[in-house]
Amino acid sequence: MQKEDLQLFGLVEFRPDEGAIYCKDERLLIVSALAFGALQKQLISALGAMEAKKVQRKFGYRYGFSNYLTAEQIFGKRHEGSIIGPRFPELMGFLKSEILHVEEGSAPPSFRIHLRYRNSVEAEQYLINNVGPSEFPVCSWSIAFASGYCSAAFGLEIYFEEQQCMGQGFPCCDVIGQDAQLWGSEVERLRSECDFSDREEVEEVWREQRELHCHLRKQRETVLGTSTLRDKATTKNISRARASELAEQGKFIVREDAMLGALEQAISVAHLNTPVLVHGETGSGKEFVINLIHQQSARGKQNLISVNCAALTESLLESELFGHVRGAFTGAVADRPGLFELASDGTLFLDEVGEMPLSLQAKLLRVLENGEVRRVGSPHTIRTNARILAATHRDLQAMVALGEFRQDLYFRLNCIVIGLPALRERRDSIPALVQYFLAETSKSFRRTVLSVTPEVLSSLLSYGWPGNVRELKHAIERAVLVAHDGVVRICDLPSEITHPVQGNTNPQNPQIVRMDLKAGERQMIERVLAQHQGNRMATATALNISVSTLWRKMRRHQLL
Repeated sequence: MQKEDLQLFGLVEFRPDEGAIYCKDERLLIVSALAFGALQKQLISALGAMEAKKVQRKFGYRYGFSNYLTAEQIFGKRHEGSIIGPRFPELMGFLKSEILHVEEGSAPPSFRIHLRYRNSVEAEQYLINNVGPSEFPVCSWSIAFASGYCSAAFGLEIYFEEQQCMGQGFPCCDVIGQDAQLWGSEVERLRSECDFSDREEVEEVWREQRELHCHLRKQRETVLGTSTLRDKATTKNISRARASELAEQGKFIVREDAMLGALEQAISVAHLNTPVLVHGETGSGKEFVINLIHQQSARGKQNLISVNCAALTESLLESELFGHVRGAFTGAVADRPGLFELASDGTLFLDEVGEMPLSLQAKLLRVLENGEVRRVGSPHTIRTNARILAATHRDLQAMVALGEFRQDLYFRLNCIVIGLPALRERRDSIPALVQYFLAETSKSFRRTVLSVTPEVLSSLLSYGWPGNVRELKHAIERAVLVAHDGVVRICDLPSEITHPVQGNTNPQNPQIVRMDLKAGERQMIERVLAQHQGNRMATATALNISVSTLWRKMRRHQLL
């Protein structure tokens, strides 16, 4: 990990339903700079400058050590503490750091780092609350935090010290951090400033912090119900924790019970061989759930083969699914296995299964019933052991009523249905999604955009998101490209978000809207076809769809 790769923005999880903020298992607080400055001033007034410095360093050191234990959960035990540790105070808004130089030795173990701090809140508040610059460095909390963090990361006794400080009137804080051996005779003074008497007491504090962190984590696990397997409630909590863990591993941001429940259901049916139908709007996460089911099944090491039923014409889709023999049709110059054969012992994912033509639905039903496929042009059947997973954004039950989907196939697929909520129904996830997409997009586009204004977040929370998470991702990508000064402002968002058309994102009567859209689509296709004298290629181009999609829509609307 390079220092420019570390994006601290996005590590904090806001949970308004609990009235809490977390960084992994550690609960955080938001304290204003003025309140911190008032505490700093009161400590100096009550204890004197040197004793106040000792109190702040004692607190900061222990907090830094604890934060390393939290960072182990985020970045892993082997993460680069020399890069992350000194920068972690940025997460709390204490300062902006710049690493100038790092030296690490292994025989014997040693550590030295040179840093520059800017915009330090400790120096700022000292200058606000006191007349004139200080006679000594004042960034005690930040310095001790870095000391504790790096000591935990390297297993060495490491101390940071300011060579000059903004609180003394300098333009920036110049900081050196190194292990006890390199500090030489100065180490006794540095220990004392952190309220340590000797090396043994330092190591005792290390043990206490690790035990405390372990205790807090177990306490939180107990609250979540993961400390025992003896009752159903506990089993449910373990299942929920497992779903949350797998979502995090797959970088699938989720904060709501409805989506976590869908992931739990996906995990619970993964070991079965029965078909599963995942239903949700476009961009709501259907593909992630399909991958999750496959990976958690006994077939996880076998192939997961996908086909989009909406992207191919009927003849091409049939050949793709079932294969063909040589001479079956023009261009069939050799035998070709279909996806059912290729996915045997693995999983076949039928995306947008609601778009499959009725004739192919009958053949799919036969595969589901007896596990046999027949290549196009062949009189022989072939056994397949592929598990079928399907996804659709359409209402298959309504399609059955309209004669657009086979009822018997619907009953086979409808055995296990996992419904995914739309993004407008899970708005608690939007801030976390924004943070994640900002970090990922900034890295991909080599830009530094780390935050959004409150007005932007308000607009994103109030928008209807017909395109769900995919639309949000594209909106953030656009905003990152046009943003200035590292902040996304309201003018950087697409106009459809800042000026949405009212009344079209959450219809009160889906059946009426569906029929209106169907009639409107037929009229649109008829009009554009007439404009291009029946030329399907030109019509498809004008409608911004593929020729195969146009053909399917014409067939559905009986325009062929």
